[in-house]
Amino acid sequence: MDLSLLSIYNPWWDLSKNASEIKNKILKNYVQASFKRNYSGFFDFESNGLYILRGPRQIGKSTLLKIAISKLIEKGERRSILYIPLDTVKDFKVLRDILLDFLKFSKSEKKRYIFLDEISMVEDWQKAIKELRDNTDFADDFFVLTGSSAWDIKRTSERLPGRKGNVKSDVLLLPMMFSEFFENIERKKSPKYDVNEIISLGKDDEYELRLISKDTEILFEQYLNSGGIPAVIEAALSGGGDLENHYDTLWDILLGDIERQGLSRSKLLDVLGFTSSRLSQRFSWKSAASEVEIDTKTFQKYINALAYNFMCAVLKFLDKDTLSPRERKQKKVYFYDVFLLYTLRQKLGITNDKASLIENIVGTHLLYRYGKNLENGLTDFLGVGYWYSKEGKEIDFLVNGIPIELKYQNKINADDLRTIKRVFGKGILLSKKTLDLSGEIKIIPVSLFLYMI
Repeated sequence: MDLSLLSIYNPWWDLSKNASEIKNKILKNYVQASFKRNYSGFFDFESNGLYILRGPRQIGKSTLLKIAISKLIEKGERRSILYIPLDTVKDFKVLRDILLDFLKFSKSEKKRYIFLDEISMVEDWQKAIKELRDNTDFADDFFVLTGSSAWDIKRTSERLPGRKGNVKSDVLLLPMMFSEFFENIERKKSPKYDVNEIISLGKDDEYELRLISKDTEILFEQYLNSGGIPAVIEAALSGGGDLENHYDTLWDILLGDIERQGLSRSKLLDVLGFTSSRLSQRFSWKSAASEVEIDTKTFQKYINALAYNFMCAVLKFLDKDTLSPRERKQKKVYFYDVFLLYTLRQKLGITNDKASLIENIVGTHLLYRYGKNLENGLTDFLGVGYWYSKEGKEIDFLVNGIPIELKYQNKINADDLRTIKRVFGKGILLSKKTLDLSGEIKIIPVSLFLYMI
């Protein structure tokens, strides 16, 4: 790929073009969208950081890069910026040569800003980055590398010790949570409570929460229809006419990523069919594999492939005393965004009831808000899990030792509180509309809770 071809991806190199016009062109789709995610605060341009930006496809990683580039153009940077989409770069040698050509092209620049989109497409990419960060002026430059596979990027980025600069290099972009969705539409800042802070709320705090509760209830119904993928939200808020294309796009991504790993489409469909039809239910790998008619290791391999691609999350049993996961216990699988479940409904004919869909949303929100090590994929995280007793009594979620149970129903009675009260003494129960902070178990409408976190 020579510089003349690279200039197609980097129109800001042409100094005869007006900077504002270039900026408006690269941000055209974002500017014209009626729903705009806030992409500020991810990068420090003053650093020599090598950022690794992970997250599922279609979540806005490329948009984030375009916005970052536009900010640099505003500051007067032009030929110091390089953007490369890497789906056409076959190996690290080609990548190295492209970067060396750019180094010569930009030799008069004090600092360079390199954006490499979908780095995991390039085999052994870390060899090129390591060589150039060690032996050239790229050592003091700013890099962003994006990817959609936690496994590929983790495995290769670990071979770059000491070469990621003076920043927190791992950046994760996930679906928009309901609080972000609410803020975007209502232009009101959500409070961001920790679960321990919620546990400490009392009757006196109900008044302020009731003032916002109705608004959260209305907007949560909208969020439930779309999920947290920005382009899908835009389509849904515009009447939903383009949703069919988004089903097809997500489906093609799902199948393409699995087949790129050398896995079978038919086995994937069997695994997806099983897990989506048992949404919110716990099961063992052995029983699941038996029903799908594959061996246990193969079933686990497909689940892990989905989780490393940020498409599903594996929720594990947590010991209630040590809060450590018990690998031999049954698991629960949630999907990274509710729109994927709607896509599976379209493509596989699998439907889920509203309570299960909401539990999926609650599970992923707790994971995105309180989970640790998510950049390594949605299977090896810490901090969020669930619990069940020998008698089979289950707590939907356990977060930092706090039990959280979903009861999406109009009335809450004493039986609904029994397991939390008997085993943990305190906790959070998520209701449909009931708000009661007077007891040790805080009863909060699910829409309000998701707004609060």
